[in-house]
Amino acid sequence: MAAIEVPGPEADWETAPEYQGGKRNPALQHSAWEIAGGSYRIVAGLQPPLGALAARLRLVVERTWEDLGCVDVAMFRIDRTDFALSQFEGGTPQYTTVWLDRASHDVEAAINTLLGGLGIGREALAFTGTTDTGFEHLNGWTGA
Repeated sequence: MAAIEVPGPEADWETAPEYQGGKRNPALQHSAWEIAGGSYRIVAGLQPPLGALAARLRLVVERTWEDLGCVDVAMFRIDRTDFALSQFEGGTPQYTTVWLDRASHDVEAAINTLLGGLGIGREALAFTGTTDTGFEHLNGWTGA
């Protein structure tokens, strides 16, 4: 059987993850998190770092990227509720974003389920809310 040679990229092509107007590269690459993230919505932020939260639940943290840069993500389920925790590399302010699957309607119950599983109280919340309702800073968190 003859080997098929695949040509290299064209010299003027951008890398697949970046978009620059009249993009010459026919591929626009998305990260796995960008695709999966569409099934979730932000509902809260936690003050503890992702590493400590993931260690508590023995989660595997995956490193991926999106247009804002590198992001660490752990996706999991507690009591039939799907969550994701994420934290941007070097992001300011530092907090862990709590994502809830869009199929879950009772956000407060979901947050309570997550906090219970993590063994922490509401004092660990930096903020709650959604992009639709707006966000409320909690527990003296200033975003710094």
